[in-house]
Amino acid sequence: MRKAIILFSVFVLISYAGKAQVDTAKKASSDTLTIKPPETTPKNIEQAKVYPDSVNIVQSDTANYAVLYVYRPRNYVGSIISYDLKLTNSFITDYVIGKVKNNSKFEVKLFQEGKTEIYAKTESKRSVFIDVKFGQKYYLKCGISMGVMVGRPELNLIYPEQGELDYENVKGSVK
Repeated sequence: MRKAIILFSVFVLISYAGKAQVDTAKKASSDTLTIKPPETTPKNIEQAKVYPDSVNIVQSDTANYAVLYVYRPRNYVGSIISYDLKLTNSFITDYVIGKVKNNSKFEVKLFQEGKTEIYAKTESKRSVFIDVKFGQKYYLKCGISMGVMVGRPELNLIYPEQGELDYENVKGSVK
């Protein structure tokens, strides 16, 4: 009986590890997250689809979307702490758009104009609000500040001139 339980446990562990490697390979294929436009996306958030390979789906014309560049420069303080970055607007609520890690960057294409909240939560919640306009670029600099137990997320909208330079200097990548 013990041998059967051990063999079953090993089988489950190996199958889980193999799936994790496949998922990691899929995520590493692209560093752009694209959310399908609201005209064709179902109202039910569970049915909404995310397309990481935006080249095949989205036209190169930026008049149909805005781009949010998210980056977190390398910093020793809080370097092992990461957190999920979430988006809320009139169409989507509490949607995870990426994982913010030390020395990482990624971009998100936004297909809905209007007031959008971008937030993260560890010990406490920090938010920034963007009035999304198609064709615009937004730069969000992320970080971590001292907290009681875990640390608190820092989110700052940066002017495009500075944000573009900062974004290019971050060497890491997420997705």
